[in-house]
Parts: sequence; C-alpha cells; structure tokens
Amino acid sequence: MRDPSLDLLKGIACVMMVLAHTQLQLDLPSKALTFLGSFTPILFFAVSGITAHFQARKYPVVGIIVTYAMIFLLGLSFTPMARENFTNFWVPFDMDILQIIAVGVLTLYLVQRFLNPSAWFHLGAAIGIFALKLVTDPLRDTWWMADLAYVFVEPGNFVIIPWLFPFFLGMFCYLAPNRHNLWLAGSALLAMGAAWGAGVTLGIDNRWDMTIGYFLFSLFLTSLSFYIARRWSATFATGVLAPLLWLGKSSFLFLYVHMGVIWLVRHYTEGIWGTYWIWPAVGAASMLLIWVLPPLFGALRIPAVMARFPAWILLLALVLGTPLVLPAGAPLVLTQLVLGLIFSLYYAALTQELKGLAWPAVRPAQGG
Repeated sequence: MRDPSLDLLKGIACVMMVLAHTQLQLDLPSKALTFLGSFTPILFFAVSGITAHFQARKYPVVGIIVTYAMIFLLGLSFTPMARENFTNFWVPFDMDILQIIAVGVLTLYLVQRFLNPSAWFHLGAAIGIFALKLVTDPLRDTWWMADLAYVFVEPGNFVIIPWLFPFFLGMFCYLAPNRHNLWLAGSALLAMGAAWGAGVTLGIDNRWDMTIGYFLFSLFLTSLSFYIARRWSATFATGVLAPLLWLGKSSFLFLYVHMGVIWLVRHYTEGIWGTYWIWPAVGAASMLLIWVLPPLFGALRIPAVMARFPAWILLLALVLGTPLVLPAGAPLVLTQLVLGLIFSLYYAALTQELKGLAWPAVRPAQGG
C-alpha cells in the first residue's frame, strides 16, 4: 500500500521544480519563491531514497544493482534539456538528477540490507557526508581531487559528496518518531542562528557550492515537511490535497514533462519567459501532458512494446547513440525528450523485470 505522505511530499516537490527551473527574479515575491525552489532536489531526493527501505529485504542485491545501473544510464536522456548547448554526455560527464538518485537509492539499499541501522545512523550519515564536503573543499585544486570532480566532488551538478546527504536525511525523517522531525527542524534553526551570531557567512541560497547555510536550511525544510506530511490524516490527504497526491504519483513523468515544456517555451515563444505567465504556462501544459500522454502512447501500443526486455536494450542504445548521429539543438533534445517520456512512463515494467534477478540463479527444487 502506498504511503500518502510520501506522494504528498513528491507532489510538493513537483510544484517546487517549476519554481526552481524557471528562475523568476522579477520582484521580492518571485525571488522568495525561486529561493524556495532551490531546495527542490533536497526534498525530492529525500523522498526518493525511502524506496530503498522497502526493497532491502524484498529483492536480491544483483537485481537492485542492475536495476539502478539501467536507471543511471537511461536517465541520461534528461541531460540535454537541462544542459545548455548540449552535445554529448561524456565531455565532461556531469552527474544529474537521475544519476544521483540511482547512486543514492542503491547506497541506501546496501546500508539497509546489510546494516539495517537505526534512524539516528542516517542522520549522522547525512551530517557526516556534508562534513566530508567541508573537509575536501581545501583539496579541490590538487591533481587527484580534480580527477574526482563532476562525479564524486564539486565542482559538478549533483556530485556524490555532498548530494548523498538528502537520501540519508529522508530515511531519518521517515523512520524516526515524527516528533524528532520537529526537534530537528528547531535544532537546525538554532544552529543557523548560532552560526550567524558567530559571524559565519551562511550563503543559504548557494547550492552550487553547498554552504553551511544551505545545508542547515535543508535540514530545517525537509524535517518540517516530513513532520507536516506525516501529521495529515489519510482522509485529508486524499480529499483536499488530492491534486498534490496525483502529481506525486506522476512525479517521475512530471520531471521530464515540465523540463520539456520549459525548453520549448524558452526556444519557441516570446513574452512568456521571465514573466509571471511562465508559472501557469508550465504548470498547465505539464499537467495536460501527464493526462494526455498515457492514452496517446497506449494507442501507439508502446506499453506492449516496452513489456519486452529487448525493447529496453533498444531504448538504452538510442539514448546513448543519438548524440553521436543527431545535430545539437532541437533534433537531439526533442528526440531525447521522447525517449525520456517512454522511460518515465513505463520504467515500472523494467524494474519489475530486473529487481528479482539473483546470482547465482535460484534453481527450482528437484522432486525426490
């Protein structure tokens, strides 16, 4: 049974995605909402990682590793929309949203399967990962650290250090008694106040080179969001908040759809980008596409095709191969968008096929 609190949080993250990726800076209200949107990946990653808790005892290690390796690679289809002047995935290779989700969920799966630690372990791991970022920052210009950039350490988009921390934070917020989320939110606010009083530059809006202020505000916002979502009754969530639940259940598809709409608006319209019209335009177009695409693809018999595993190998080959043959710009971006939409709509069929893989294969018992 799905947990409505997690779908609610994903729905909120979808709304925040629009704020984050449109970057509206017209006045104080738009700047404030854009600032709030900058914490979208924290909340989205925190919720995404919780699936590892349910998978840890249900699926074998090999199946999960293969599953998230496929998600890591197929998720490259998101990159052309997110990276300006995109030409290829590899120069330089830069971790994006679906790559860090694949790494984060796999890491949590292994922790839960082999350690099954308490909630406090996860909070300690979240703090420790950010602390490791602070420790490695002074070494950034060394030759060996430069080789780790864009994947393991900054600079880079969603590098492992520090972007693994929201996954562990989300696990704490989900497993701990809910009152502990309120305590964590208050503690994070107190820590920010103490740091500010001590003259520390917080840099709360700096996620690109993650600061102590951004980290502490992430603790506050995430723990408070989980506290509120877990307090709401299922009746209230499925009634008043039903639109957010619907968005949350379609969050993977929304990730692709809203980014595709933003790319099209930026490149093919005038008078919308940089105005308040961008928010309703992206929101309405994205929700319409979420409603229209499943029956449209169904009429094209794509679900039947994607029910066969060889189709996923072909899809992966197309994702990796089209940058080698298509010109940069609209042909490449829109092709990858279509491939990504297929991936996001039918990935459940892929994961169902792969998660049960075991090595060595389990043989049926012989009759005696």
